[in-house]
Amino acid sequence: MYDTDQEQIEAIKAWWSANANWVIASVLVFIFAFAGWNWYQVDQLNHKEEASRLYDRLLVNVSASEADLDERASMISALKTDYADLGYAVMAALFEAKDSVEAKEYSAALSSLEFAYDHADESLHGVILYRKALVQFGMGELDAALATLDAITGEGHQALTFELKGDIYLAQGNESAARDAYQSAVDLSSDQGINNPYLAVKLNDLAVAE
Repeated sequence: MYDTDQEQIEAIKAWWSANANWVIASVLVFIFAFAGWNWYQVDQLNHKEEASRLYDRLLVNVSASEADLDERASMISALKTDYADLGYAVMAALFEAKDSVEAKEYSAALSSLEFAYDHADESLHGVILYRKALVQFGMGELDAALATLDAITGEGHQALTFELKGDIYLAQGNESAARDAYQSAVDLSSDQGINNPYLAVKLNDLAVAE
């Protein structure tokens, strides 16, 4: 305790003289950290909004009856380059892969699908791997397509996966493996309440051939 107000004032002055630099520095650090966090939040919001607007333009282009393919390619490239941290880039890469397949540029399609896989959430990996296997099948890379299908995990794509495996085995001349794959696809489709009459035709054709 201090005997007089003057002693208290002198003590405060002494403390301030010893600690002023530390106090000021701490306040400045807090201010800059707070300002920096706010700037980061605003920047991230702007980043997402810009990507969203660009992706909306891409969707308009994709759905147009006479799309400007050069403009589409430019937008896809921008989404993949500038917004690779967002899901819009993954969807853009999937559009790019589709365009490449339609142009019979299968190697380019695989490259786009690999980009999509590397940047996608795990929940999309099955879809991307299935599309990759389709492209490999179209290229005649049958063993690679089977390996890609084997890498798919989860239950959501099993019926489609086994059906494609059946197609690949059949292309390899392995009718027994194709039949087993088609039967697995039929059973899974039934369990999931999916009606796929074309799949039944494939299985029946093998039975007739046998």
